[in-house]
Parts: sequence; structure tokens; C-alpha cells
Amino acid sequence: MKKPGPIAIIGAGISGLSCAQALHAAGVDVRLYERGPTVGGRCATRLWQGHLVDYGVQYFTATTSDFKRELLNRLRQFRPIISPVLDDTGTTFPSPSGPRFYVLQGNNYFAHVLSRGLDIRLNTAAKTISFLSSGLNCLGETYRAVISSMPGPQTARLFDLARSPVDYEPCIVAFLEYAGVGVGLARENYARTWAGGQHNIIASFCENHKVGRIVGQKTVFVVQASPAFSREYEGVPPETYLSILGRENEELWRIPSGLLTAGSVHRWVFGRPQDGPRHPIDLPAGAFYCGDSRTDSTVENVWLDGVNVAREVLNHLANTSS
Repeated sequence: MKKPGPIAIIGAGISGLSCAQALHAAGVDVRLYERGPTVGGRCATRLWQGHLVDYGVQYFTATTSDFKRELLNRLRQFRPIISPVLDDTGTTFPSPSGPRFYVLQGNNYFAHVLSRGLDIRLNTAAKTISFLSSGLNCLGETYRAVISSMPGPQTARLFDLARSPVDYEPCIVAFLEYAGVGVGLARENYARTWAGGQHNIIASFCENHKVGRIVGQKTVFVVQASPAFSREYEGVPPETYLSILGRENEELWRIPSGLLTAGSVHRWVFGRPQDGPRHPIDLPAGAFYCGDSRTDSTVENVWLDGVNVAREVLNHLANTSS
């Protein structure tokens, strides 16, 4: 009988990478499968129009000693975001988790640092797991345990569960470039939010507040559309709705019309978990999951959850070793 191999982690987002690093440090062989061409998941950065733009995680916070130590040990290239976030009434929107900061090379750089030394198979999608008496079969290999760091609905499909631990909202993200530096309220504010679900935009972030990101005499915004808007325009060509987001962004930031020079979009199918409690799920032996299906979506929380699940896996291995 073939001996069960190492541990498999499906998804190389922040929680999957932190889980892998914790297991690797404990001497466990780990292999990560990532369906995309790069690591990081929704901690994503893109070079667009010559600008370095974060279109997933906008900023980091750090409240726990473990995460602060991780950042200091692995990542020293971060800077604070000083300018405030305002709501639609002009009131400062505080960060309950402490100061906001970003990574100079793009927030996705943290994921690339976390990936160092790991066995990662990019562009490799694992869709289902077979549970055998000899272990868990994934992509023709047998593993002692399989961990999903994917969003809940994908985790449910992977493990053939009756339901997802949490439902997710889609999110359209728009990149908008304007002629001029500091247009409208952009010079004074890092971000503006619209709450209450009455608008097509829920938040808009000015990337110019991240030093070295924007080239030329331009101002660039990353705009997050509401779940309702993102569902309404699912499968619709971007040119159909990009102008809607542009006009609303100009209203939000008080930008004169006629300054928009470029626009593009990215669609997150699983943008963020819905508010409310997680659903209990019954996982087969050897199956685990981590990430924002279990915890809040901040980088710190999903990193911590990956570490916590690594401990659960180590206990499982200790209890099932022959």
C-alpha cells in the first residue's frame, strides 16, 4: 500500500501560506496547489497604466504580538497611511484594529515573502478530494491531511459538503485614473466610504497616499462596488457600468467632470464573507480549512487562522501516526 505523503494545502492566499510556513517550521512536508498564476489570493497587486495598484487588500493592521513579530522578521518595507478615511458625512472613520499601513512593493509582496522555501504548484486547480482508507487523494497524490484556504463555497465543493461555512458577496473593483495630482478631496483623504447600501460604491481608496505607487501627474482610485451592484452587473461588459462607477466616484470625491483618463475593472466572485455567524460544518477526518471562512477578512486575522489550523493539523498527525 502506498504510504501517505505530505500535507496538501489548496489555495496559496495568506492563510494557506501562513499555515504552510507553520507546518514547514514543524518539520512537516507541505505542498500547496494554487489555481492562479501567482500567490496571495485577495492580497493582490497589479501594474496598471504604469501605476502599482492594490486591488484586493488595501492596507494592513497589526494588533497581536505574533503578527507584529512576523512582519518585523519577514517584512520591513512597510509604511503608515497617515491621511484619514472619511464617511459620506465627512466624519473620520477610525480603524478599530490600529494604524493602517501598506507595503512599498505592493501589498501582494507580503504573500511572495511568505511563499519562500515552500513547494507551490501554480496554475494547478484541485477541484475534489477523494477520501481513502490510505489517506486523502488530491490530483493523483495521497496525503495525510488536506487543508483548504479557499473561500467557503469552494471549500464546500472541494470536500463535497452539504453547505458552505459562510456565504460570500461578489465585488467589482474599478481602477480609475484622473488627470492631475490631488484632484477633488484626494489630497487630504486616503479613502471615502458610503454606508447603508444606498449607493453603488461602498468604498473608494486613493493610491496616491502610498508613496511611489503612482507615476506622472495622475490621481488613481481603487473603487469597491456594492454587493448589489456587483450582482446586477455580473457577466456584463465593463464598458456598460464603468461610467456609472466613475460618475459616482467623482461625486464622492468632488472631482470635476472631464478629468477621467483611464478605467478598468476586476471582479472578485468571492469578494468578502457575508455578515453574520459562520455555519457549523462536519468535516471528514483529515480535512481542514482556514481563512476568512472562519474569521474576519483582515490580513492579520487570516494569517493567525492559518497558524491556528497548522496546530490542529499537527495534533491530528500526532493522534493518527502509527
